[in-house]
Amino acid sequence: MRKTLLALLACSVLAISQQQVMAQGFSLFPNRHASETAATQPVTKVQATDPSMQIDELQQQVRDLTGQVEDLSYQMLQMEEKIRKMQEDIEFRLQDLENGGGGSSAPAGGKTGAAEPATPPSQDSAAAATPSLTFPDNTGTGTGSGNGDAAQAQLPAAAESDSSDAQFYKVAYDLILSGDYPQAEQAFGEFVLSYPNSALLPDASFWLGEAMLAQQKYNDAAKTFLNAYKAYGSSDKAPEMLLKLGESLAGLDNKETACATFKQVPSRYPDAAPAVLSKAAADMKKLGC
Repeated sequence: MRKTLLALLACSVLAISQQQVMAQGFSLFPNRHASETAATQPVTKVQATDPSMQIDELQQQVRDLTGQVEDLSYQMLQMEEKIRKMQEDIEFRLQDLENGGGGSSAPAGGKTGAAEPATPPSQDSAAAATPSLTFPDNTGTGTGSGNGDAAQAQLPAAAESDSSDAQFYKVAYDLILSGDYPQAEQAFGEFVLSYPNSALLPDASFWLGEAMLAQQKYNDAAKTFLNAYKAYGSSDKAPEMLLKLGESLAGLDNKETACATFKQVPSRYPDAAPAVLSKAAADMKKLGC
């Protein structure tokens, strides 16, 4: 009898415990649905980490783009530095054109005095370096007589006399008109050496450079026009000397200095002949100044 009571009591306790466990949502014998649910939980956790992986990828892309931007910024800084140096170089050249020292200028139409003549360079000077541009601060009283072409130029008044220098000048000038530039170069070269005090020296120096330029002796022509401009920057030929100096420099592929020289023509000689100013503007446009 006692054993029977104990067995009934144990069954009651077991039944009560099982009911409590089931009430809490647990089972000693889980069904298939519960197992599948448990099995899907790790997958859910992996999927939950995908946004963070995407964020890491985006952050890496941002870092890569930041590096590219820094590289481009560095390249832009280098370009800006090159442009700054180029601007400083151009400003320096323009300052040379405005404030440089040189030979004394002769009064328009008067005697040249001690002014250095534009002596012709030697034949071996074609291989020399491009002349350095250091112009005197001339008053800019010259007006020019045209575009420098012999067919349109007129003889200066001093050439109408019967003096020996006037006769020599006319012979040399006729060689320019005939297109015999080698002989004209020789003749005007002799003139500047033989008549250093002639009132025709500015014109003779100009035509000496023109004869060289016509033969594409750009270096010799540039030196001749530069020396002539330094010596006779206030003469009537001064605007054309400056113009032809620019053309000679352009022939030497010295674009920057040629452009700076062309710009000085209207700046220094606003009252120069229209043909001279127009030619300077056309040359600047041609070079892309």
